[in-house]
Formats: sequence, C-alpha cells, structure tokens
Amino acid sequence: MNFSEKLEAAVKKKHSCLMLGLDPNPDKMPDFLPKTAAGAEDFCTQILEATHDLICGIKIQMAYFERFGSAGIAAVEHLLAKAKEFDLITMVDGKRNDIGSTAEAYAEAYLSDGPLGADCCTVNPFLGTDGVAPFVQKCEANGRGIFVLVRTSNPSALEFQGGKAEVSLRVAEKIEEWNVTTQSAQNMLSSVGAVIGATIDPQLLKFFREEMPHAWFLCPGVGAQGGSLEAVNDVKVNGLGVLIPVSRSVLYASQEKDFVAAAREEMQKLWELQQ
Repeated sequence: MNFSEKLEAAVKKKHSCLMLGLDPNPDKMPDFLPKTAAGAEDFCTQILEATHDLICGIKIQMAYFERFGSAGIAAVEHLLAKAKEFDLITMVDGKRNDIGSTAEAYAEAYLSDGPLGADCCTVNPFLGTDGVAPFVQKCEANGRGIFVLVRTSNPSALEFQGGKAEVSLRVAEKIEEWNVTTQSAQNMLSSVGAVIGATIDPQLLKFFREEMPHAWFLCPGVGAQGGSLEAVNDVKVNGLGVLIPVSRSVLYASQEKDFVAAAREEMQKLWELQQ
C-alpha cells in the first residue's frame, strides 16, 4: 500500500492525527523507574499500551535510546514490534542523512523489513538530492515514507530558516519534486512529507502549505513547546495531511505512580481538541 494511503487509513481508523512521541529522558521519568534502557522501554511501553486507541502512530526519538548503546537499540526494536501489534504507524526520528552507499544503508536500516524497519523516518536534506534520493527510492519500492526537515520548531532555527528564508523555501520546492513519484491518486498526498514546527507563525504555516500542497506535514511543538493545535488543523487537506507528535506533555504528565493514568488523561484531552 502507498504510505500516504496507509497514513490516511490509520488517521481515519483512530479519528486521530496524533502520534505518541517516545522521548524517554531518564531525568524526567518517575524516580522509581530504573534509569536504564530497560527502564526507558518499560516507561514507554506502559504509556503506549494506555494510549494506543487515541493515536495513529508513534514517533521514536533515536537519541534517547542510542545513549544506552546496544541495549537502547534493542529497546527500539521491541517498541517498534509492540506498536505494530496495535497496528500503529511507526516513525524513526533520527534525521538521517548522507550520500551514496551510506545514505542507502540508512534507508535500508529504517525503511525496510529489518529489526529497525519502520513505516517512515525523518531525513535531513542538507546534502541535497544525493542524500535524499535513496530514501525516496524506498518510498517508491517499499511503500514507506519520509519527513524532510523544512522549518523546525527550535528557537535558533531562525538563524538559517527564518521567515520564508531561501533554505526552507528551496527544500519545500524540492519536496514537491521528490514527492511526484509517490503521490496517491486516492488522497493526492505523497509519501514524501515535511517537518514543519507547530510553533511557527500560523501565516507561515499556511505559506508552506501553499508551497507543498501534496505533502503530509509532521508538526512537532504542540503541547509543552506551546505550538498552536488550531493553526495546525487549519493546514489540513480534506481532513488529512497533518501529523501531530506529542511527547513531553504526555510522557511527563505525572512523576508519581499514576504516571500512566495521567498520560492517558493528557492524550485524551489532545484527542478531543484535534477533532
């Protein structure tokens, strides 16, 4: 199945464009949980099991697992398998990029059927088409998807990406080129998406939608970072075309024994707001 169509099916099934961001920071996890890869996996698994009916997928932030070495990578494999049991979209957020055979190896690692294989991953476009093409080829051949950094949610993004800066605009234009071969005839959206921070000015968000009418947007920043859920909803395309990852506001809703129930309650609120 085309990745865009798989996303559409997941969003419609759960009536949700929310993704659970798995960013297990040992310093913020409840003190009674081990500050280890096993503890991080258990923390994420419990919250995933409690919220799976409210989300269309998960977004695994690789850095929080790579810090644990091989045990962390094993935890990622287990969480991917658990999410697939719930028929959720799986995303590896590692912002990978390189050229030639190295880019091909990254694409094979994260966009195939191997132990780290997911439905989609995030990609840094800084090296140009040479660094993105191997990922696009996986989208074409394997029904996978990618989300390319365009305008991120961090404050210093303004240094290079401010406003309608040339770099962000050029990437947006290239995404519309890269997504032609994986555009769905069903929903007119493509398997090559864009990372657009929810914290940017709503008018700028609309500008990027005009520039990329066929791209799914991954919009981090709703919740703890203060991004506008309403502004993100405004750039949907026929009720689709947007994914909202939420992590800190859900993961760390409580530091006590009720952390799972608190996470469920916070996700429920977001689910209702994004309807």
